[in-house]
Amino acid sequence: MLLHGSWSRLIGVVTVLTLVAGCASTPQSQPIAQNNSTTPSPSVSPSPSVSESPTPITKSNTSNETASESPTPPNSEPDTPGNTSTQATRTVEKCRILMARVNDPDSPLNVRSSPKATTTENIVGQLKNGTYVDVKEEQDGWFRISGETPGWIAKNRTDNTCGEKTERVQFGREQDSIEIRDRFIGGGTHSYRLNLAKGQQMTLTSASNRGKFLPMVISPSGKMLVEKPDEQGSWTGKLPESGDYTLQFESNYKGYEYTFAVQVR
Repeated sequence: MLLHGSWSRLIGVVTVLTLVAGCASTPQSQPIAQNNSTTPSPSVSPSPSVSESPTPITKSNTSNETASESPTPPNSEPDTPGNTSTQATRTVEKCRILMARVNDPDSPLNVRSSPKATTTENIVGQLKNGTYVDVKEEQDGWFRISGETPGWIAKNRTDNTCGEKTERVQFGREQDSIEIRDRFIGGGTHSYRLNLAKGQQMTLTSASNRGKFLPMVISPSGKMLVEKPDEQGSWTGKLPESGDYTLQFESNYKGYEYTFAVQVR
């Protein structure tokens, strides 16, 4: 009985020690769990910054590529692209060839009944170099001409320019003048249009070596500001109204070359 009681007391002591050990181990496991929960946080926190950093880099690269490919700066105003240029521009709005001059290295030039050079059966005449012809129609590199020998001639065997021409001239942002050079082959009219403001001063100067060729100046309302341009080598005037001003040349039968400068301030 005594032995049995001793064993009972011993088992009780062991049980108590086990419980105490369990209680003691429980608070030690909590800091370990807390350390495990806080340990990933430093490794997680850099992750968003790493994933976000390429975003601005990518945007920057895209904008640089766009800027290098675009003729206008990215910060320029989109509604006035022409004003971003520092050079004047000339845009042909109308061009019609009225006359041509024969210039064939294998002269004389064949006149054909149809716009084809695959046969000699359609040759109806020949023209010497220097001959002026009236052009009635242009088709696939051929001119249909009128005159004593009507028919078709090869366009690339002639000298030709626009007989009726209209150009839009626009100054660049940092430019107030431009030199214009062209020529007539035969008769015709060349018109240069500039959109200008009332009160601006226009100066025209002839730079031709073959004469004092200045254009007529026509205001937006149709008033003639320069009536006899061939009698003077320069002209300066204050613009009376705002709108499209027309600088106009007219040619006689033989044509001519002209060079002039226009400045607006």
